Amino acid sequence: MDTKLSRRQFLKVAGLATVSGVLAACAKPTAAPTPAPTTEATKEATKEATKEATKEATKEAPKATAAPPAEVAILDYYIVGAGDTDQRPLVEAAINEYIEPLIGANVIFHIVGWGDWSSKAITGIQAGEKMDIFFTADWWYYMQLATDGLLTALNDDNGPNGNLLKNYGKEILSSLNPAFITGTQIDGVNYAVPTNKELTVPEGFLYNVALAEQIGFTEEDAAKIKSYRDMEPWLEKAKAARPDEYPYLTDGRDGFSPYPQDLASGVSGQLINMKLSPDANGVWDETILKVMEQEVTKERLTIMHEWYQKGWIHPDAGLNTFDTSQYLNAGKFFIEPMPLKGNNIKAQEMMNASGNPDLRLKEIYGQPKVNITTHAGGSMLAIPSMSNYPVQAMKYINLLHSDPKVVNTQLFGVEGVHWEKEADGRVNLKNSAWYGAHAGAWTVGDIMLQLVTNKEDPNKNRLLVEYSNDAINHVALGFRFRTAPIAAELTAVNAVYDGMNRALQTGYVDPATELPKYNSDLKAAGLDAIKAEVEKQYAEWKKKAKGG
Repeated sequence: MDTKLSRRQFLKVAGLATVSGVLAACAKPTAAPTPAPTTEATKEATKEATKEATKEATKEAPKATAAPPAEVAILDYYIVGAGDTDQRPLVEAAINEYIEPLIGANVIFHIVGWGDWSSKAITGIQAGEKMDIFFTADWWYYMQLATDGLLTALNDDNGPNGNLLKNYGKEILSSLNPAFITGTQIDGVNYAVPTNKELTVPEGFLYNVALAEQIGFTEEDAAKIKSYRDMEPWLEKAKAARPDEYPYLTDGRDGFSPYPQDLASGVSGQLINMKLSPDANGVWDETILKVMEQEVTKERLTIMHEWYQKGWIHPDAGLNTFDTSQYLNAGKFFIEPMPLKGNNIKAQEMMNASGNPDLRLKEIYGQPKVNITTHAGGSMLAIPSMSNYPVQAMKYINLLHSDPKVVNTQLFGVEGVHWEKEADGRVNLKNSAWYGAHAGAWTVGDIMLQLVTNKEDPNKNRLLVEYSNDAINHVALGFRFRTAPIAAELTAVNAVYDGMNRALQTGYVDPATELPKYNSDLKAAGLDAIKAEVEKQYAEWKKKAKGG
């Protein structure tokens, strides 16, 4: 049985002991006895008795014991990724040996699969399970968790642990661009610490170089791909070259989307959105749109269904259980939609994570460079409000923004076991099991402290930061939506969305018959009310942003 006292148990026992001591000290003293007359006999007897008592007391006195060691905080750290790996204990042991003397804590990683995050991590934090560090993002439950009171305020001077960022996150504040701090606040409060990484993430595609070479698809041809119809001759050739494979690998993502990834936190960008770019004169159209009712959406879904019928899309792509990564990693595809980062960096990252030394990938860009709210808070670490160790959790997050050893061990694994440093300072991955298990470099602290692999440009991290230099800011950059006023409608709409959206986006069903039904069901579930609330909050945000 574990006899270690928890913090609450210790305080209870300590409290009882204190009360007992106070009661003893306050007890009424008894009268002193009248001394007996002293004789020589009694003097001798007293002397002998004193000797014996001293001997006995010396014999029985317990040896002094060392004070018990200070409690080591166990930080349960929830991160998203491909799933757990048997290499995790090795990584934890290496990190814990190093950080325990520094911050009095050990870390346990919980790597939850993308498809399981809602049912395991989100349900867990809502149920009050023990969690101390928690991955989130503007597009990944941040607003929902913050508004539900499930995340700790990090910059609250009056918080139970004071201003955690100011007191224990000094290196975070000194290393991050101030725009990251203010850009991820909700009404002036930080509920998570952003990763110091790229800001501009346009949609686009990865393509398989080996298959491209097989069918004569060159980089010049890739640069000419400006629409889905432009891809069709090449997908046809890819299917002919490898008839047992499905050349267009998709889970429903739109690499040519005319919209930001998301506009209103908690509401899918495939339901409610706004145009991504201004017109030729630089004028923004700030109309809030129902995406599934737009003609451009109907055209794309029709194309996806045509491709599905031709055998270009995997027959299981419409199922929520279908995972594209196994086909990408094996090189059994031609093109897959993917968010990109410039300079072929995303392709290199996916190659490294694949565990396949023969995989070669390149990129096709489908959107212009526009900075959006989703990517300002595109990767963050929060401290759940139920954590018993917020101070140690913040200290660990601070190490991810200040200590290269912690950063690179969490990213690549144990040096000498999972990787080794080459003469030029880059990383040679010996065992990519850990590196491929978690979500990747974009979730780990400060990318300027990260090493890069020997398959990557040595200047990768600098290029990531500089890629946004000539990007434009979206007109809605900084807008964050609160879902509470339309919670019931959102629940109903999400149920409809979950039941049909992916099937439509992947061509699994015919949009000619299913799209009208889908739009009708969304309307009945309350999508119009959601749209109206987004319009209302956006107008209020614009007024405040203009100083109104």
